Amino acid sequence: MNYNALLEYINNTPLTWIVITLLSYKVGIIIYEKFNKHTLLQPIITSYIVILSLIIYTNTSFEEYFKSVEIIHFFLGPATVALALPLYKNLKHLKALFIPVVATLFIAGVFSIVIAVCLLWFLGAELPTILSMTTKSITAPIAVITSEQIGAIPSLAVGFVIITGMIGAVFGSIIFRLIKIKHETSEGFALGLVSHGIGTARAIEISEKAAAFAALAMGLSGILTAVFLPLIITFFK
Repeated sequence: MNYNALLEYINNTPLTWIVITLLSYKVGIIIYEKFNKHTLLQPIITSYIVILSLIIYTNTSFEEYFKSVEIIHFFLGPATVALALPLYKNLKHLKALFIPVVATLFIAGVFSIVIAVCLLWFLGAELPTILSMTTKSITAPIAVITSEQIGAIPSLAVGFVIITGMIGAVFGSIIFRLIKIKHETSEGFALGLVSHGIGTARAIEISEKAAAFAALAMGLSGILTAVFLPLIITFFK
């Protein structure tokens, strides 16, 4: 087999990466269900491992891969908007917890960014790396745009987004059990706030109510970060 020709075909055919991405996620779902939905076998993790291995093997840059799967990236918008349905169905619960929701959003959102930035600064990270970390808890499309505005590295910002989401999806349920969190609303809001879309996908498995609060947290966190983070960074600069 001519491996060079195969690699060239993969890199020059956009549909190849789209098919690989979709198949990888499907394989992840099959494995996840086969092992009774084990926490460590989240479909998103399996698909990332497969895709990342192929990207490294084919020496494909992030920009090339991202351009090839732009259509999937486009549908992230409508998929996010579709999360308004569980929000609407649980509007009564959201109104009843309005003040705790707003307080948690600001306190947890700010603390999450500050602790990550301080840790990187303590470890001697460069400014672009530190700035890229500030968008770790919002969805990838918003992270890309915001990172460009604040002088961060978009590809690195997306990497932090992915890692943050996977950590939340894998260890979220374990942490809830350890500290005895039993309220679906709290679990969903925490997952959406810290782990954005990946955490929201995990919340959907918990219940519709958890999914509603996860969607709310993800949406509000993304909006506030996109609006205020560039202003704050500009002020300090």
